[in-house]
Amino acid sequence: MRVQRTIQWLILILPCFVLFAFAQDDTGQAELNLKQILLMPGALTQSHAKFEPQCNQCHLHFEQANQAPLCLDCHKTIKKDVTNKSGFHGQLKQEQLNQCSSCHSDHLGRDFNIMAFDIDQFDHNKTEFPLEGSHAAQTCKSCHDKKHPKSGKPTFVLPDFKPLAQCANCHTDPHEGNLSDDCASCHNQDKWQVAKFDHSTTDFLLKDKHQDLSCQSCHVKDVAAPVGKQCSNCHRSNDQHLGIFGEKCADCHTEKGWEKTNYNHFKATEFELLGKHNKLECVACHFDTKEPEKTCNGCHQSNDIHLGSNGKDCKTCHNNDKWSTTEFDHDKSTDFLLQGAHKELNCSACHLPGQVLLATAPHQTTNVRQCKDCHQANDPHKGALGDTCQDCHQQTQWHEKVTFNHDFTDFPLTGGHQMLVCQSCHDSADFAVKEQDCVDCHQKDDIHEQTLGNQCATCHNPSSWTTWQFDHQKQTDYPLDGAHNNLSCELCHSPALPKPLSPPTRCATCHKEDDVHNGTFGKNCQQCHTTERFYD
Repeated sequence: MRVQRTIQWLILILPCFVLFAFAQDDTGQAELNLKQILLMPGALTQSHAKFEPQCNQCHLHFEQANQAPLCLDCHKTIKKDVTNKSGFHGQLKQEQLNQCSSCHSDHLGRDFNIMAFDIDQFDHNKTEFPLEGSHAAQTCKSCHDKKHPKSGKPTFVLPDFKPLAQCANCHTDPHEGNLSDDCASCHNQDKWQVAKFDHSTTDFLLKDKHQDLSCQSCHVKDVAAPVGKQCSNCHRSNDQHLGIFGEKCADCHTEKGWEKTNYNHFKATEFELLGKHNKLECVACHFDTKEPEKTCNGCHQSNDIHLGSNGKDCKTCHNNDKWSTTEFDHDKSTDFLLQGAHKELNCSACHLPGQVLLATAPHQTTNVRQCKDCHQANDPHKGALGDTCQDCHQQTQWHEKVTFNHDFTDFPLTGGHQMLVCQSCHDSADFAVKEQDCVDCHQKDDIHEQTLGNQCATCHNPSSWTTWQFDHQKQTDYPLDGAHNNLSCELCHSPALPKPLSPPTRCATCHKEDDVHNGTFGKNCQQCHTTERFYD
């Protein structure tokens, strides 16, 4: 019923529209308007709403092939891209360019988004800005987050907006416009902070160590801010000289490394750095603004164990390789040859620090020439044997192989005395001898108990104390002959006699018991008897 009513309504008003249409234009336009009125599929999108009464702005005789040129008449920016083959539309194929409606449909209502497309399937490589590096991980809204200048509604692409045509569209310019707009000349898409600026285009060429530095190492705040060409502009905090050498750092330092210098110490100061000196830091000698002395003593005074007693000409003994190693030839430079154990001694073993200087030689230490000068504390003789220690001792070992020629004394050693050690007779360390009589040593061996006096050598000899020789004929006034000659000493020199056990020389003293005369003939027995036999 409703359909019939609608048909009836159309039949009534159709002649009116036909008459109206033919009244407008007699050139055939009436036929077009009629088609427009009868065939309009629906309301246009909001951006095209103003063109809704003017179908011919987009449709030419309702032929789809003719619509694309009309679109480009309005969208001049896109037309320019198509002509120049730039932008997204400039990359499309010709059949796509002939059918704008294949992507942009209209007559679907005021709220319809005519530019709607599949974001997930969009190929950005078909634009002028392929997404590379860190850009590939960005979302669309990271760059396409603009709003329509009239409606204020967000949209992804505007005809007059080309995202990232300038880096500054997304990236805040830290240089505040002081550098060119060509950000790509320094930055790349992998990382905004990574620069590829060609510093050779400036008047400060980066070489060696400077090549590896980041821009911020010198350009702390902004690369556009001037830094200066002097080394001190960056290295002032590394200047160990505290500015005393001025700002001409390049005279010594190079760009190969701040610690490496090309300073020629010998040419500049006439003091050649040899041995360990060549490895020292400058501050080891130049620790203040004063110019250091060029003598060894200028730096090594605190190491001078001689306390200045050897003067300042240290190189006479010391060298540049090692201070503690000396080259002093004691045998050639002095009259005291170092032999035996002396060869292994340290200088300080004999030459003590701070020794009293000789008045005649103020730049030399006291001459140490006598054994006592070093060995006085070890002298067991306490100086009693004089200063010529070398008469007994030798340089190999002070206490070993001690030699002494006793023959040059008042008591030459012969016989059994040669086998004795010194302490056998010298019971004190000073080897002092008050007496040289035999009894001084052989008192315990004197069986005569000093009855024969102190002249032991009369009978005894150094070969053996028990081997002795006594000539009664020559050494006494009582010659032994006859039977007396073979008698033992004790028969006459009886212990019963008073000391010194010297018996009387009369016969009756010994032969009283043999006197058959009972003394009637007196005591001159020799008148009758002889020494051969008392009874004959």
